[in-house]
Amino acid sequence: MIDYHIHSFYSEDGKMSMEAACAAATGCGLAEMAFTDHMEIEWPDRDHPFEIEDMAKYFADIDMLRKKYDGQVKIKTGVELGMQPHNLKQASEYVRSHAFDFVIASFHIVDGIDPYYPEYFENRTREQSYIDYYRTIYSILPGFDDFNVLGHLDLVRRYSPFGYDENDHRIGLDIVEAILKLLIEKDKGIEVNTSGCRHTSRLPLPHPYIIRLYRELGGEIITIGSDAHHAEHVGYGNHTALELIKSCGFRYITVFTGMKPEFIRI
Repeated sequence: MIDYHIHSFYSEDGKMSMEAACAAATGCGLAEMAFTDHMEIEWPDRDHPFEIEDMAKYFADIDMLRKKYDGQVKIKTGVELGMQPHNLKQASEYVRSHAFDFVIASFHIVDGIDPYYPEYFENRTREQSYIDYYRTIYSILPGFDDFNVLGHLDLVRRYSPFGYDENDHRIGLDIVEAILKLLIEKDKGIEVNTSGCRHTSRLPLPHPYIIRLYRELGGEIITIGSDAHHAEHVGYGNHTALELIKSCGFRYITVFTGMKPEFIRI
């Protein structure tokens, strides 16, 4: 039982304290958790900067809770790092200047727009909304290595106004496969982001087909994350995700210390 994608008040959109997240984690039986608050370097909307403003306090608060909850749940220091084509050098410097256990590389901006907002989809078809997102990932990812897993690979599904179609996972599948191969070459992994299970599709991000494809291509590094912003979502869908991972052929789940993977037999 792990949850490696949790947001606290240190994220602009976080709705819980770190203490509340830890209490929720112990309440649902998590063995290990990672705080992965948002760090978006040069976020377009400077009125709402998605960044951890006080890194020293961030680390100190996690360390305090790690001691307080010792023996109840392991707490790791992580970050969800937003990737844009012009911030790769700053992103690398940021990661290397802090003692993170775990780093998620996430893509929230395509051509200056976050797919969270309806305008991303205004001049795009269903197919183009996915393809543009995947192409952005594939164009940026080769130039960055300071991360552990790629976050919510098919994020567009979470916000798409077109309604869920059971064949959406086949859109841009050639680019998705190229992304997965690149991750494997880099010894990087993917997450099973269970926030998708709260979506009308009732499926994690990425789609189970993509998770299985990653395994068939030789991928081994995989984490589970709820993407919780509220305490009631900590650990959400964990058992379902674990069973899915097993059914896709994985024998291990991955945890991290000092950005080094450890493989825990399922």
